[in-house]
Amino acid sequence: MKSYLLAGMLSLLSGTSWAQCANGNPGTNCGGPLSVQPQSGNNTQSAITLVDLGLPALAPAAGQYTLSIASGVLVESDNGNSYHSLVGSQGPQGPAGPTGPQGSAGATGATGSAGAVGPPGTAGATGAIGPQGSVGAVGPPGTAGATGAPGSVGAAGPPGTPGATGAVGPQGSVGPIGPAGATGATGAIGPQGSVGAAGPPGAAGAMGATGAVGPQGSVGAAGPPGTAGATGATGAIGPQGSVGAAGPPGTAGATGAVGPTGAAGAVGAAGATGATGPTGLPGAAGAQGAQGPQGPPGTTAAPLDYSFFYAAGGYTASVGTMEVGSFDRDQIDMSNATSVRLILTIAGAALPSGSYAQAEYTPDGTNWYALSEEAPVTTPDGIYSSGWSGLPSGANGDYAVRIIGFNAGTVAAHFGLRQLHLQFK
Repeated sequence: MKSYLLAGMLSLLSGTSWAQCANGNPGTNCGGPLSVQPQSGNNTQSAITLVDLGLPALAPAAGQYTLSIASGVLVESDNGNSYHSLVGSQGPQGPAGPTGPQGSAGATGATGSAGAVGPPGTAGATGAIGPQGSVGAVGPPGTAGATGAPGSVGAAGPPGTPGATGAVGPQGSVGPIGPAGATGATGAIGPQGSVGAAGPPGAAGAMGATGAVGPQGSVGAAGPPGTAGATGATGAIGPQGSVGAAGPPGTAGATGAVGPTGAAGAVGAAGATGATGPTGLPGAAGAQGAQGPQGPPGTTAAPLDYSFFYAAGGYTASVGTMEVGSFDRDQIDMSNATSVRLILTIAGAALPSGSYAQAEYTPDGTNWYALSEEAPVTTPDGIYSSGWSGLPSGANGDYAVRIIGFNAGTVAAHFGLRQLHLQFK
């Protein structure tokens, strides 16, 4: 237990002791009464300081009143009794004080510096190989190439073997030489007769007709192949076949070496504001301040815009006053508004001089009163305004609003009215 020794040291801050003090055993003994008197020009409060010596507290003794510290708490012994705390038990919770006035908002803190860029994440595992795609359909055949030139004629084969000689027929008797008859048809060749005795040469007979051509000999052996003919021209390329279904991805290649670290990315946007900390204990109730003066009437945060009319083809205005649109009205809460203006756009045609448009309101659904100033409708091709004006007295309420037009001409006229907007602030 760490304690503070009363007799350890007395430090009189910014003051002077009027008692007589001398070294004692233990500590320092001072004769009383003891008073602390601030010095001239002192700017700090007087105090008595107990210095921690890291020693046990003095033992309580009869007739002595000792002040010390035990376990970080100020304790006191009366007339030899045990040390006890000078702090009483905690009293019951008092009622909550009234809420103090709202303090003004503190200045926005400076934006913190951007955090360092984190290391790149590890690469994800390679995905599984997809199934084998089906084979694509065969494309149509290409156009046939032109016929090549004919090859040269091969050499003639050797002649066939002669047929066997027929047997010789018997020798006929020599008949008388008759007159030369007409040439008969060529008979078939008879067999060869035996050679007879040579008779006297007869008169030369007439030339017989040429005999019929004998049968064709057997086909000779095939000659060597002729020289190959020139290659025919390449046929035109056929149309592109349809693309086959994608085949499965190939096996993933080995992971490449990690590339160098890229340049640091741009600093990200400031993080979202942290959650509001828990509400502190209520402070002591401040004194009631004097009531301030009445502030000006509140206004809307930004101008409110109400669209009343839109027509791409313009609008036909009868003579005099008429309500624009077919019962084109709106219910508007103008309780906090202070100003109003009417905005309109006109295309290529306008009304005669003196014509205008104006917003009106009704507090009772029957009587209508001017809400805005008059906006002219006498100049084509432009956007025109009634200008901002204070809200009329009595218009601060939740009332129905309409737009009226006034045609100062003598006949109904069609003009290029496009849009009507009523704005408040």
